[in-house]
Amino acid sequence: MACAIPKLDKAAVRKMMIRRRNDLILDEVVDFSREIEENLFSCEDFLIRDSVLYYLSFGKEVHTDAMIARSLKLGIKVFVPRVVEAENKLEICEIKSLETDFHINGFGIREPSGVTAASPTKIDAIVTPGLAFDSSGGRIGFGGGYYDRLFMELPVNSLRLGVAYDFQIMGSLHQDVWDKKVQKVFTEKDTLNC
Repeated sequence: MACAIPKLDKAAVRKMMIRRRNDLILDEVVDFSREIEENLFSCEDFLIRDSVLYYLSFGKEVHTDAMIARSLKLGIKVFVPRVVEAENKLEICEIKSLETDFHINGFGIREPSGVTAASPTKIDAIVTPGLAFDSSGGRIGFGGGYYDRLFMELPVNSLRLGVAYDFQIMGSLHQDVWDKKVQKVFTEKDTLNC
């Protein structure tokens, strides 16, 4: 599963993974996302959670809309992030359906409109995006540190999960002291316990 590539700096990993992800065709994104969803929903530790924070996928990221809809059907409370640019952080908002009013933020990502922010202490599990993950739960995102800061606001016992395509799993990633890890990563081929 893991690529045998020596540790690259974060910028090089981001560039490589964005290129690889952009090379996917839409059918692959849809099929892989469906398989990742099945692996996620096969995880007992995930299924016992009452409230989950999902990212709202864009472009060729692992699609989360079906995961969100499935969670809502199961009676799980669903939260999604919204960027607070003035504070350089994410706030979270509960959504009751994917029919919620969304707008596109400055990063090109959907965010809920007209929804009051909720406390991160309500979150039992978080499904986190990333450009790359490693076997110890290390994660590289786009470099804004939004999720690293959000992780610090979550309850200590909240489950931190990553979803990624199999090629996004690397043997070892450069991590800085402020980088926060995930506990499991779900790909279309496997579940990685970190």
